[in-house]
Amino acid sequence: MRLLLFIFSLFFLVNGYAQEKKKKDKPATQTYQINEELQYVYPRPKFFNFITGIPRNYATLGKETIKQQNLKWLGLTVATTGILIAGDEIFLDEAERVRDVGVTKKHHYKILGGMVDVPTNTSATLYHFGHGNTSLIVGLGLLTVGGIKKDYRAIHTSSEILEGLFTLGFMTQGLKRVFGRESPNAATQPRGAWHGFPGWNEYMENTSHYDAMPSGHVATLTSTVTILAKNYPEVKWIRPVGYTMIAAMGIEMMNSGVHWASDYPLGFLIGYSVGSVVANSKITKVKTEKFSDRKTGFDTHLTINRVGKDNLLGVQIVF
Repeated sequence: MRLLLFIFSLFFLVNGYAQEKKKKDKPATQTYQINEELQYVYPRPKFFNFITGIPRNYATLGKETIKQQNLKWLGLTVATTGILIAGDEIFLDEAERVRDVGVTKKHHYKILGGMVDVPTNTSATLYHFGHGNTSLIVGLGLLTVGGIKKDYRAIHTSSEILEGLFTLGFMTQGLKRVFGRESPNAATQPRGAWHGFPGWNEYMENTSHYDAMPSGHVATLTSTVTILAKNYPEVKWIRPVGYTMIAAMGIEMMNSGVHWASDYPLGFLIGYSVGSVVANSKITKVKTEKFSDRKTGFDTHLTINRVGKDNLLGVQIVF
């Protein structure tokens, strides 16, 4: 938690400096050629974009959820969750096999500078992929590069990551209280009991008895990967690397008794949806033509030209 607060504070300070310095000298937009047929246009970044966009995100998410083309993903999430619930105990046992390669159940940390928690073993490192601080570190790196190079895309992407974290925080914490599912470590029955809508104090004092569903870690990392991939579609390794990190973290969280496998589909759906909505709201996509609208190798045109007193009929071939 202290690491998260430290990085967030640093992110906030650098964000303000990068976006507001010499604002009058900055162009209104910057255009990026994604490929031969597509451009991304970004407006001049504004400091509080990551806050002012949150209400719009929720409104957009509500509209997108009820669209017919998106209902299939909600249905797939529900079906996948149901299937995984049936095998949760088995998946939990299988996940413990990672202990054979040195991944322990317990997370270990050390305090850096008297205030920052730093993971010191493999399980803690994997767990922190989705802890929020990893996303902030990535965002801070993009923000620093964007500020130095005056790169609107990098600055917007860093701001979107922070906006995604804020948007997710309210959603995941709210849904955890709605479902009230026990984590494996606190389970009082197979697959964990469900006690929805616990009191505020009860939840805070016995969090592991209520916060398994959905996985906030999966939602957080998925949102960050989605935002990066949508802003940098030409960087093909972002999704494979990001999804591998999500999978490794998911296995570790089962190994350490933090989550059931069935906690992940909803977390992934929420993270992907939030990341998509946040990124799409900042990007203006402009289609460009590679050569022209011609689909054939050449075009022919009949021409009539007057030379002196004579009319000449000709054929023009355009390659």
